[in-house]
Amino acid sequence: MVDRALLLALVVSSFLTAQQTSPQPGQLANQGTPPPLAPPTGERPPEWKSFSAKEKLSYDWRHLFDVQNVVFAGIGAAIDQARDRPGEWGQGGGAFAQRYGSHLSQYVIQRSIMFPVQVMDGEDTRYFPSKRTSYQGRVGDALLHTIWRRSDSGGRMPAYSEFFGDYGAAAVSRLWWPDRFHNGKAIFVAGTNTVLIDAGINVLHEFTPDIKRWLHLSKR
Repeated sequence: MVDRALLLALVVSSFLTAQQTSPQPGQLANQGTPPPLAPPTGERPPEWKSFSAKEKLSYDWRHLFDVQNVVFAGIGAAIDQARDRPGEWGQGGGAFAQRYGSHLSQYVIQRSIMFPVQVMDGEDTRYFPSKRTSYQGRVGDALLHTIWRRSDSGGRMPAYSEFFGDYGAAAVSRLWWPDRFHNGKAIFVAGTNTVLIDAGINVLHEFTPDIKRWLHLSKR
């Protein structure tokens, strides 16, 4: 868990460092991006539109294997490989493939749990860029999105699908790990690791347009 926390801190710090030479925040192109989040009061912007269950399914399917999710699964597998965790799986290419497959399978299970939860509780899991102009505010909004989401009615609500998905997938994935990981502590650690990874991905979503502009990969 410490390794994942350090990884998240590294992700956040690297994006903030990159912003030193990037355009000022708040000047991101609006084309192709979702509408910004409403103010903390819960007021929804006029351009915001809720998702139907069918639209949520289509959206989740399109983003099931986004590049960052596949990459983060590989990073997680590499960390487990370096820590020889679990030791029963050994080392080498075959062991890394097993760990990578484990992370990908856990991710697919996570998404499979999140979808029905978000439909039942009226939750919108899309990431909306922050309206704040300070780096600290934007990071704060990105991290907050991990645990606090927009509802289908346009208000705000706890991210129930995140917690059910992360910890539910952790519980299922421990079943194919060695017997010594079949306990509540191992499930809690694995689920919390996933929450941290998702928080890092949200920060990535927030600052990707800036990074692209900084690297001259997008039009001004």
